[in-house]
Amino acid sequence: MTRRFRMVLSGACALLAATLCLAYGQHARDQVEQERAEALERYGGEVVRLVVATEGIEAGQVVDRGNVVERDWLADLAPADAVTQLDAVIGSEVSVPVASGAPLTSLNFRDPADAVEVPADRVAISVPVGNDLGLPPATAAGDTLAAFAVTEDGVRSISGDVQVLASSQTGSGLMGAGTLTVAVRPGEVAPMLEASGEGSLRLALPGDDAREATGEGTAAPSEVPAETGDAEDDAAGDGASGSAGPVSEDDVETSGGEGA
Repeated sequence: MTRRFRMVLSGACALLAATLCLAYGQHARDQVEQERAEALERYGGEVVRLVVATEGIEAGQVVDRGNVVERDWLADLAPADAVTQLDAVIGSEVSVPVASGAPLTSLNFRDPADAVEVPADRVAISVPVGNDLGLPPATAAGDTLAAFAVTEDGVRSISGDVQVLASSQTGSGLMGAGTLTVAVRPGEVAPMLEASGEGSLRLALPGDDAREATGEGTAAPSEVPAETGDAEDDAAGDGASGSAGPVSEDDVETSGGEGA
C-alpha cells in the first residue's frame, strides 16, 4: 500500500465521517421537529408560525438567519405582540435580550428611550387596569396618585405617593383597561399587590393641597382637639372677665385699687 493510497483512503474516511455526522444531526433535528408537531397535534388548538431564537441574543446584537428560525407555536401559548414574519426582523438590532428557544416579541426591539426609570428608593410594580380600579381619566406618566383599599370593613389608605411610571391603558375614564406601571415605597409593595389581587384597590388623583393629607390617610386628628381646647380656654377667659372687649391699663389699676 503506497503512501498516496493511504492519504486518499484517510481523506475518504474523514469525508465519510463528516457526512455521517451531518446526516445524524439533520436526522436528530427532524426527529425533534416531528415530536414537537405530534405534541402540538395531541394538545390541539390553533397553531401559528413564530420567530424563535435558536441561541441567546444579547442587547445590541443584530437578528440574522443564524440566530433565529420560524417554528410552529400554539396560538394560546404565544406571547403578546410576538413576531410572526422572519423578514420583518432580519437586520434589526435587539434592545432587550432574548433567551434561547424563546419567541421574539416587539418588546425585544423597544426603543431604550421608552424604558421606565425607577427611582432609587422605589419599587416598580404593574397593576392591571380594570373597570373597578377607579383610575382617573387621562392618567399619564408623571402623575402622583393615592391608593386605597376598599373592603367591607371600610376604606384604608395604602399610600398617598404612588408615582405613575407608564400606562398602557386603552380606552378612557373608568372603563379603561390595560396595565399601569407605578413606583411605590418598599413597605407599600405588599399592601398594593394584596389589594390589587383581591380587587379592593382603588386609585385617586389628589390635588396639590390635598396630597399631603391624603398621604397620611386622614387629616391629623391631634390638631382638632388642640384648636377646640384653645377656643374653650378663650371662652372661659371671656366669661371670667365678664367683657368681650380688651382690658386697658386704667381698668387694671382701678381694679387693683378697689381690691386694696
